Amino acid sequence: MSEPAARPRPVYVVCAETPPDVVGGLGRYAERMMAAMRHLGTPVEVFGATSRRGVPRTERLGDVTLHRVRVPGGDLAGNRAPGGGGGVARMPTAVLDVVRMIGILVFNVRVAARVIRTGAGRSGSVVVVHDWMGCVAGILCRVLARTPVVFHVHTRELNAAPSRRRSPVAAGIAALETAQARTARLIVVPSAGMRDDLVACGWPADRLRVIPHGFEDPELLRLAALPGDERDRLRDEVRRRHLPGGEGRLVVFAGRLSPHKGVRTLVRAAPLITRDRDDVRIVLIGAQAPRTDDNAEVARLIDETDVGRHVAAGYRFLDSAEVFAHFLAADVCVFPSTYEPFGLVAIEAMALARPVVVGPGYSPEVVGDGAARCGSDSPRELAATLLRYLDDPRAASLLGERGAAHVRERYTWARTAELTLAAYAEPSR
Repeated sequence: MSEPAARPRPVYVVCAETPPDVVGGLGRYAERMMAAMRHLGTPVEVFGATSRRGVPRTERLGDVTLHRVRVPGGDLAGNRAPGGGGGVARMPTAVLDVVRMIGILVFNVRVAARVIRTGAGRSGSVVVVHDWMGCVAGILCRVLARTPVVFHVHTRELNAAPSRRRSPVAAGIAALETAQARTARLIVVPSAGMRDDLVACGWPADRLRVIPHGFEDPELLRLAALPGDERDRLRDEVRRRHLPGGEGRLVVFAGRLSPHKGVRTLVRAAPLITRDRDDVRIVLIGAQAPRTDDNAEVARLIDETDVGRHVAAGYRFLDSAEVFAHFLAADVCVFPSTYEPFGLVAIEAMALARPVVVGPGYSPEVVGDGAARCGSDSPRELAATLLRYLDDPRAASLLGERGAAHVRERYTWARTAELTLAAYAEPSR
């Protein structure tokens, strides 16, 4: 099949987090999208930030070329200490924040200069920026080279999460995002719920496009295809870590321990769940957001509610294979977010045919009837919803089957890549 003539050539992508520095949702998105676009016939030049030494500066993946731009400040997303735990990591938090912001600015200026030198504004190409960490490059390319810019917004949790106060940093980021939205040809978001939130904030509705993510992770697909006996062996292995003799009922949460992820609501729901059910264990997989005390706050709440026997928090992130194995082992997976632009983690649990309960932050169209969605941030409602499926294995199994069907019918990275390139090719208005 010949390549559609309308596709831009090439596409320049500014995405601070790219492989091998995958530490969050943006990095996982970049990894999957590069794989999905590598054979679609459109040259894609991706610019990512790195502080690592010894990794190739340029890597070719079919039609996709990844350029790793060396910057100061280590991980620009703030997910881990810069320098991999060396001297920089021992700097005070305020100094680290300054170093990180300098790194973000250096990364953006270097990328913008490289793109502008290609003559992108005269070649029919498009510049694509992901979240606020690429906005400076997008604005520079638009103003200095008149290059069309597409702005991907994956989350605005610093400004949209109701449980967080608006800090000066958050206000600055919001101003930068708004400036990019005003100069962008298109704004791409992962759900209708996020689109509606942005329209309510005054963003241009006619330039917003909803393109959902895919779900296929190689490890997830491997686990989903396991024969029944191997699947049972893996489930039993994980369950024995958390349940005496592997017997009982297991609830699994995965994500940051941030307030908007609903972790505190889940801990407060635990006494209602376990009051007459001593065999229930709730496992929290994840850790605090950078520069917060979320770990300590969750630990204090577990002590205050006296649920330490039933709630286990490791305060660390696990690799994808371990997270997916925990989903397989769970009787119910729970993601009670009050703010969630898409919620890939829930989609992945649904793809494994696990019964999933989500919070009010999930857009109804994202999970459909494949997950049980709480209508409020209420410990009592969350407890009742979880108990419904913990106490009724048949209902839980049917929910898991609906979830798997919903995900596999609606979400693939191949479809996401095709829709994304089609959006990039839309004519300017």
